[in-house]
Amino acid sequence: MKILLYLFLLAYAPNFWSSGITNACNIKIDNMEKVRIDDHMQGIWKMAEDSNAHDYLIVEKAGDYRYSVTYMNRGGDNRGLEHEEAFIIEVNNTKYFTISNWDRDYPGWVFLKLDSIGKGSWNITASLATDNRLKEVKDSKELRELLGANINNASFYGKELHFKKKYEFNSFGK
Repeated sequence: MKILLYLFLLAYAPNFWSSGITNACNIKIDNMEKVRIDDHMQGIWKMAEDSNAHDYLIVEKAGDYRYSVTYMNRGGDNRGLEHEEAFIIEVNNTKYFTISNWDRDYPGWVFLKLDSIGKGSWNITASLATDNRLKEVKDSKELRELLGANINNASFYGKELHFKKKYEFNSFGK
């Protein structure tokens, strides 16, 4: 299954990138390295909700189970998020793109639920988990239970985000 960049987090507004997420979870979920990366996720991505045409995301492979994500704004002049660690996790058959929060005042992990992935991983619709209870989670089991219990709870997430791949780093013949 193609898992694309349900990347991040802007469930608040386009200025999200500069402000970070204040409800990041301090716990890494237990299976952070059990879902292999999808090579088709590598590329340059644009979030439809970001009104600045010069902002984009670079997603690169950083191992069999990890991505490296860089956020560029002002046409690449400002790297607001550079080489942040990201994973795909699975909870109750639902995939989440999980990335370390770049706001160092609120360290932890941010979860973007992958709602749909288009053919060939060129389009993704995702929802950022924004519930404040994420900050209070004590262990991986509790995190898994919280995410699992709220997969279909719209109030647990911010608005839908839409990503379109502008350029794929590798050619896979499709």
